[in-house]
Amino acid sequence: MRLELAYARTRQGLESLRMTAALDALDNVLEAARVQELPGVDVLDRLLEIELAARHDRRVETNLKFAGLPYRKRLEDFDLDAQPSIDPGVISQLATLRFLEEGVNVLLLGPPGVGKTALAVGLGIKALEAGHRIFFIACHDFVTRFRRAARMDREDRLLTTLLRPRLLILDEIGYTPLEQREATFLFEVIAKRYDRAKPMIVTSNKSWAAWGDILPDQVMTAAILDRLLHRSVTLNIQGESYRLREHRKAGLLPQAWTTQKEVPLKRSSSP
Repeated sequence: MRLELAYARTRQGLESLRMTAALDALDNVLEAARVQELPGVDVLDRLLEIELAARHDRRVETNLKFAGLPYRKRLEDFDLDAQPSIDPGVISQLATLRFLEEGVNVLLLGPPGVGKTALAVGLGIKALEAGHRIFFIACHDFVTRFRRAARMDREDRLLTTLLRPRLLILDEIGYTPLEQREATFLFEVIAKRYDRAKPMIVTSNKSWAAWGDILPDQVMTAAILDRLLHRSVTLNIQGESYRLREHRKAGLLPQAWTTQKEVPLKRSSSP
């Protein structure tokens, strides 16, 4: 009778504390403890482990829904052999997420199709799995959302959205030229995240010297690059587009086609 009351109180307590995973696992854990003759502290330890793991998974899934990632591709799925210009050692260091703790920006440069966005997404998922909030936005969407916010006098709200996550991924800078107000807002985002040691991952098809083509003036360009580069690691990715490579394998493109039409970028540095 006493054990039945204790069992009932335990179930009620777990339910009151909203420990749903532990509640669902209670009977199985108790049965395993009986068979293996485990002490009570091991039962408690196992139930807490199950509950904490379930809460972590729910938090990751919730954050993933609001992250804005264009797709889900893990860093481990990235084909490093196909891009020999990428130093695997640098990727391994970035995968530890030390750059998040140290407030270091990750800047991925190179021609279209070489895997910049895939690397950014992979690192973003790593951060999510570690319990961090992230937010992904392409430069075109950044401009669109800013123009909409400006029309509605809600720039502050958009700024809060871009400052809140631990990691902000800004993708594809270089395809959309920015006007003065848009560049000023971008500078504000970068400057405030810099001051708060909240890092960014930025991808671009432009070398640093060409950023003056997408920003309205040299002063703005210098101010933005100053904050992005001060604490940063840059990966300059050279090589053929993954998409063109797959088309060639399928016999859809001549073998002579190549994506190397830009001036090669310099070798990357590491954290």
